[in-house]
Amino acid sequence: MKPISLGGPSEYDVIKTKELEKFLADAGLYESHEEAISKEEVLGWLDQIVKIWVKKVSQGRGLSEHLVQEANAKIFTFGSYRLGVHGPGADIDTLCVGPRHADRDVISL
Repeated sequence: MKPISLGGPSEYDVIKTKELEKFLADAGLYESHEEAISKEEVLGWLDQIVKIWVKKVSQGRGLSEHLVQEANAKIFTFGSYRLGVHGPGADIDTLCVGPRHADRDVISL
């Protein structure tokens, strides 16, 4: 399937895009650089917490040391955060994918 157009934006398109971005910024609809960094840090902490939890659950389930070390999980973002259309104070929708033996029935070990 061929694209509708290979042409870039017109000068008018560029001007209108800049006007829209300025309007959105003036209305406070973009998060600050500090808030963006803070959200990335929180996602990093959450990722580490989940990885540690999966290893503890794996130990508690009696898996061999090798399997415990291999056990892992990954955090995925979705929704407005993943699409990059979130505003200040917005939540971050996350999904944790891990091994089958680490389920929500095991809170702590």
